[in-house]
Amino acid sequence: MFRSELLKLKNSISLYLILFFTILEISTIPAYLHYINTEISMTNLSIVTMLVYPILVAMLTIMSFEQEISANNFQEIKANKKGKRIILVKFFVIDFLLFFPTAFIWLVTGLIQGNMHLGLVIASASWLLAIFQNHLHGMMNFIIGKGENILLSIIEILFIIFASNKVLIGSYWCPVALPINLILTGDITYVMIVLFWIIICTIILYVLLNKKKY
Repeated sequence: MFRSELLKLKNSISLYLILFFTILEISTIPAYLHYINTEISMTNLSIVTMLVYPILVAMLTIMSFEQEISANNFQEIKANKKGKRIILVKFFVIDFLLFFPTAFIWLVTGLIQGNMHLGLVIASASWLLAIFQNHLHGMMNFIIGKGENILLSIIEILFIIFASNKVLIGSYWCPVALPINLILTGDITYVMIVLFWIIICTIILYVLLNKKKY
C-alpha cells in the first residue's frame, strides 16, 4: 500500500518540488556554514529555512488532494473497508518524503559541522514541523478552499517569525511555534506536544472524510 501511494507521485510536480528544495538546501547550507561555523548561525539558518515549509507543504497537500478528487479516489476510499489505513498511508508517504528537505539536510550539516547534537535537534524540529503542517493542511483541504489554505500557510510563517523572537516560548496552543521552541530551548516536551497536535489533526481528518461528499 505504501509503495502504491509512493508510485502515484512518480513524475509528479510534488516529487520534483521536494527534490528541488532538497538539492537546493544541501548545495547551499553546508557551504554557507563552512564560512560561518557557529551554533547561532546554524540555528538562525534553520529557522530561515523553516519559513519555506508552510508554503511548500500547503502546495503538496493541495496537489495531493486535487489528484484524488480528479481520480474520484475519495469515493473508493470511503467504500473501502481499509479506507482509514489508505488515508494514513497517504500522509505517511508525504511525511516520509518531507524527511529529505527537512531532517536529512540537517543531519548531514550536523555531521559536516561536527555538531551532531544540534544537527539532530534541528532535524527533529524541522521534520516535526513539516509533518504537522502536512496533516493540518490535509485536514483543512476538507474545510476551506485552496486560496484560504495558502493564506493559512502565510499566517504560519508569521507565527514562525514571532516564535524565532522567543515571544511564544511555552505557547502550547500554537503548534507551529513548538518546533522553533524546541530548537531554542532544547526542551523535548515540545516534541510530545507537537505529536499530540499531529494526532488531533489526523483524527479530525477521519471524521471529515466520513462526513463530506464528493
